[in-house]
Amino acid sequence: LLTSRLSSGINAEYGGPVRVADDGKVLRATLSYTSDSSNNFFGGSIVTSNMTLYLATISSFNASDDSPIEGSTITFTCVASGSSQPDFTFYTSGSSMDTSRFTYVSGPTVTQDGDYYTATYETTTLIATVLNSGQTVYCKADYGSGSGTVTSDITVTTYYDCSDVSITSLGASGYENITITNSGDGTYTADVTCPDNNSTVRWSLTSSSRSGDSATCTKSTGSYSPSYLSSCAPQYPITTGYVKKTWSIGSYGIDVCTSSPTGSVLEYNTVNMRAKMTNPNDTVCGPYAVVPCLINNNCTLVVDADYTKTGCTFETSGSKLNLFYTVKFNTSVWTVSERNALKNPQSSLKFYSCSETYDETMSKRRRSAEIEGVAETVINRRAAPGFSNLPEGEDDEE
Repeated sequence: LLTSRLSSGINAEYGGPVRVADDGKVLRATLSYTSDSSNNFFGGSIVTSNMTLYLATISSFNASDDSPIEGSTITFTCVASGSSQPDFTFYTSGSSMDTSRFTYVSGPTVTQDGDYYTATYETTTLIATVLNSGQTVYCKADYGSGSGTVTSDITVTTYYDCSDVSITSLGASGYENITITNSGDGTYTADVTCPDNNSTVRWSLTSSSRSGDSATCTKSTGSYSPSYLSSCAPQYPITTGYVKKTWSIGSYGIDVCTSSPTGSVLEYNTVNMRAKMTNPNDTVCGPYAVVPCLINNNCTLVVDADYTKTGCTFETSGSKLNLFYTVKFNTSVWTVSERNALKNPQSSLKFYSCSETYDETMSKRRRSAEIEGVAETVINRRAAPGFSNLPEGEDDEE
């Protein structure tokens, strides 16, 4: 039976178990002997002198930073108390630190303050452990044989270092300007911008499901989301527009835009078809009748000497007629939608039932007439045989 000596001098029985709060208590042991008359033993008790109870304990264990960024140097501090200095060991498993996650710097270094012994251990974190719920680190204080050991543990969660993570633009043009901003909490934000617009080029950011104008890297992931930044796409001023329409006319039995049209239809020979495509006075046939920018004087029709910009062709093998024209805008535009609104015909492009009459023969062809249409003979409108119900031509636009 142990008896605790209280400060008042009154004894109190103590039956254990030993607790941390009992450290430092003054105790006496009472040894009782049972009487044995057969052996003439009368029994009795013996009380020992005062004894002080010392417990081996770790009063605190912490890290200078339990949420470091990979590559950071941290210091573990372990404080143990007892009647003598223990041997300190810091480890993650077995009896050593995991060298794949920590690099040794120094320690343990022990200092004493009365019955308290403070050990410090310095190490550098190598890799992030956040995705593994951190790393448990132990401090063991060994007081030697007969006195025992005591351990304590903490969890250190190492996070990714986003300052080492790079990001680029998906499909980069080489004109992207990428800036990285550190928020101070381990989060980095990447933003991309393009050069300033000018009269010869404009820029726009092109993104996708894998890229964006801005991306963020957090210390918990160690990667940017989205994975890429947008790229800078140049936009150049659009100065011209081109339209091509195609008809399959084999069932009509008439060749168009040839030197000798089948069926002897004069107005469909090459000279007259070119004239239809370039005559600004025709209110039914050709682009002048249906193209918005020509109607509103916002462009000019481009006609070259060989009629490769504006004119017609006929594919004999497939009996296909191609009518095409090119316009040059008075003022450049920047978008496809603006271009299309100016160049696309607002109704069907026609080459029959014209408001003007075209009856030049191939032998009478004059270049000025082919280009400007000024020498065409104008007579009363007459119906064109065979094409009155011709459907709209198929688009083949540039």
